[in-house]
Amino acid sequence: MKKQLLLCAASAALLLTQSCQKNEALKSAGKDLDSKKKTNAVAYQDNTVTNFFKRTSGAQAFDGAFSIRMQDGRDVWLNNDTFYNQLNTSNNTLPCIFNNHNTTLLQPASHSWAPANTSTLTYLGNPTLFQTLSSSTWFWTTTGVEIGGAAYVYCNEITASSGGLGFAHVGQILGRLNLSTNAVTYTSLPALNGINFGVGMIKGIDGYVYVYGYKPQGAPSVAVNIYNARFPTSNPGSWTFWNGSSYVSSATSAAVIGTAPSSGVFVSYVNNKVVMVTTQFNLQCDQGTAIYGCKSTSLTGPFSAQQVIYNIPDVKQGHTPFFYTPVIHPQFSANNEFLMTYCINTYKPCVPECVNGQFDPDSYRPRGVRVPYSVLGL
Repeated sequence: MKKQLLLCAASAALLLTQSCQKNEALKSAGKDLDSKKKTNAVAYQDNTVTNFFKRTSGAQAFDGAFSIRMQDGRDVWLNNDTFYNQLNTSNNTLPCIFNNHNTTLLQPASHSWAPANTSTLTYLGNPTLFQTLSSSTWFWTTTGVEIGGAAYVYCNEITASSGGLGFAHVGQILGRLNLSTNAVTYTSLPALNGINFGVGMIKGIDGYVYVYGYKPQGAPSVAVNIYNARFPTSNPGSWTFWNGSSYVSSATSAAVIGTAPSSGVFVSYVNNKVVMVTTQFNLQCDQGTAIYGCKSTSLTGPFSAQQVIYNIPDVKQGHTPFFYTPVIHPQFSANNEFLMTYCINTYKPCVPECVNGQFDPDSYRPRGVRVPYSVLGL
């Protein structure tokens, strides 16, 4: 049976230890945000992008959907817990368990949204490009950036766990994907003081990449604190951390630059502003639909107040899904709108996820959303 370990590492790995608070707490948190931070959002689902993820070959259903624009115009898409070539095309169903922990798509420079024009990359016949050295752990790929024609990707190392959501965070590393060979090499990272820096990278014009991370505030809160680090493009393993006034060598000195209502958070650069989006805290069906947004004029914050920019429309048999991992894809901005995706992961336990050994792929595929700049005053 497909477990809730499908939750992308970037949105939940470090929340594990305190995320299983009683539903009353999360409902209260959600209601407080809903009542205080609503806006007349005019964001809308992009059916073309949503249909891009309805793939019939290679990676066919997954979560994650992080993207990196390469210097030649192609786009790398980083996905996790993937059903790879498992689709039964006669009835459009999948088996009840995926077969790869991460996969990578390569979209052509034409930016075609036709699924058939985007291939699933393999290395020596294996679609899981990012691999750990241990058979008991795996990588979930998250945010990344292009440097010198290669894709640098923040990878969370994960292992199975008997508690919480079925997984535990082990460590992190920076992967370098060579698109000429599809081989991945790795750069070790410094101690990060429990901060998951897999929720956004911004490549500056000053020779640095600015990285964003989160750390849970701790029970009873389900909110997270946001942090900023940076590394020079000439030395991706040399990280320093914003302490409120300057960048220093130790993550223990990192200052909080913002907060978010859940660990389903992402930070990007849109129309000369730093934009943060966050999902309402939820762990299963019927626990919320809101995606929040805020902005800053500085790479190191502070951010404006959170406001609702979108409510997901997904419904099955009257129930809403478990949803997470909002990601901004600024390279696809057009018509004063930015592209955002989010992931859903079934409607369980309200609606059975696996019936007679069959699984609905559309209950586990990313969705595309267009967000007008005016929604956040960009």
